[in-house]
Amino acid sequence: MPDIFVAKTGKKDTSVKVTPPKSNKQNDMSSFMFMPDGLRFETQEPGEVIILLLRRHGITNFPWVFTGLALVIFPVIVLPLVLLNQIIPSVPPFLFNSIVLIWYLFTFSYILVNFLLWYFTVSIVTNERIIDIDFLNVLHKKFSETRISKVEDVTQRTGGFIQAFFNYGDVFVQTAANEQVFQFHAVPQPDEVVRIINQLMGKEEEENQ
Repeated sequence: MPDIFVAKTGKKDTSVKVTPPKSNKQNDMSSFMFMPDGLRFETQEPGEVIILLLRRHGITNFPWVFTGLALVIFPVIVLPLVLLNQIIPSVPPFLFNSIVLIWYLFTFSYILVNFLLWYFTVSIVTNERIIDIDFLNVLHKKFSETRISKVEDVTQRTGGFIQAFFNYGDVFVQTAANEQVFQFHAVPQPDEVVRIINQLMGKEEEENQ
């Protein structure tokens, strides 16, 4: 999987003035990162500063995490019952061990792929651009970008108890008529994302006057 962002030493650029969100507890695994230190992405331009780095909210990983855990403990619970009750004829130890090994290789591959897809599928807001990177699978990605100056409208959508309780939702960025709509799916603090992008749009308009 190609690098999207890599560590870079140096001080944070303080020339970009954006009001920080109320809550900004972050680390490398965070789904909401405001002006992260020491990160850059592969197409970052000179003087371009990352304002937001967004992933799907961690709670959205629950289905595949639950499935992965179930796959891990399934042989531990089921196989002893099968062997004790002689539900299937006895098999040679080599064949039995091979089946168990293949099962766990499949399980950990399933967990690793889902984690990588979550970790590397990101939306990035800089002082110059909005970038959406979607990994369709481990080897294929979709890269979309637009300039802040082309953004016309930003809206959010939050629906249901789960999204309201964990404070995440979808953000839609409408660009010029001949451009596409950018969609940030299930990102944390969607109201803060909208506020920050609107603030960047206002600064862009001031600079162009």
